[in-house]
Amino acid sequence: MSYQKISEILSGSFVFAGEMARILSLAFASKKFVIVFGPGGHAKSEMVKAVIDGLGLDNETFYQFFGEGMDESRLFGGLNFRKLEDEKVLEYYPEKSFLNSRIAVFEELFDAPASVLLALKDVLTSKELRNGAQRFKMRTEVIICLTNKEPGEISDLGPASHALVERFPLQLNLAWADYSAKSYLQLLEKVAPRLGGPVMNGFKGVLAEILANATATGNFVSPRTAVHAFQVCQTAASMRGSDHVEKQDLTDLRFLPGLEGLAETIQKDLDVAMERAAAENRVMTAERKLGDLLTSFEDAKRTASPIKLLQVAKALQTFGDEASSLKVTDGLTDRRKRIRDTVAEKAGEAQKLALENTRV
Repeated sequence: MSYQKISEILSGSFVFAGEMARILSLAFASKKFVIVFGPGGHAKSEMVKAVIDGLGLDNETFYQFFGEGMDESRLFGGLNFRKLEDEKVLEYYPEKSFLNSRIAVFEELFDAPASVLLALKDVLTSKELRNGAQRFKMRTEVIICLTNKEPGEISDLGPASHALVERFPLQLNLAWADYSAKSYLQLLEKVAPRLGGPVMNGFKGVLAEILANATATGNFVSPRTAVHAFQVCQTAASMRGSDHVEKQDLTDLRFLPGLEGLAETIQKDLDVAMERAAAENRVMTAERKLGDLLTSFEDAKRTASPIKLLQVAKALQTFGDEASSLKVTDGLTDRRKRIRDTVAEKAGEAQKLALENTRV
């Protein structure tokens, strides 16, 4: 259950999973209880399931879903109706509950009624179910609680919730550090090979920018919805009989939560996103060309050939003129400036070396 193993399991299918890998490895190693919280759609359940399956712990893990209809009998394995009927004694089947498993995963624990939370708190404190004459030792070493509620919000639900939160010393907010186009693009790049289907090509970047813009303007797009958006574009392409996503396929994004407003602005947003993607591609091409020219410059320096140095200087000057007219969008001007400054510096250096190596 090493951090390296858990990290390897998660990094294969998820983005920004380093902290999740770390807190789960700490929980398993220290036998501490953990709360993983954050907005819905961040793959909390999927990550935990992947780790448990990847470590071969499925047979030792009990999954419990809380919420409406949850009561103490469900929590502790069900009610022994025969004993209740025959002997008027209230007993449970704890051997059928989380208490009999080494690992427990609680989904939306804090949606349960206060009475359930209080009963659970008492059991976690005593490490034993105490129900009248009934006793059952808790085998559970690690409990992983997954919730959309933040710990502060949970504590505000009442003393039962607050007391229970204190039994979970390890806590992680799984929200992303930012919801920029770069972050969404990392997610799309990760899921694309696994999903297959029509190829997105450069439209992954366009889609990522649309998702980031929607979130920035108050229409939060969760990672799960982002994956749905990717699949919608692929499906639209398939319906056209194409194996490549095109601009027109992105218009169906308006049917996704948070992207409804695209119905009116989709064309404008697409045009802006596509121009930015094209500008990014132009800058990347220029950076690659500059890299090739700098390699040629280093080769010429080693030979100390005036002719080769002057040839490189000329090539750099020509490229400098191209870079000066490179069409970019906001956010790319600094990279264009770095290209031009580097070209001017290296062209001057090449000319100087050529003169120094020329015999008069």
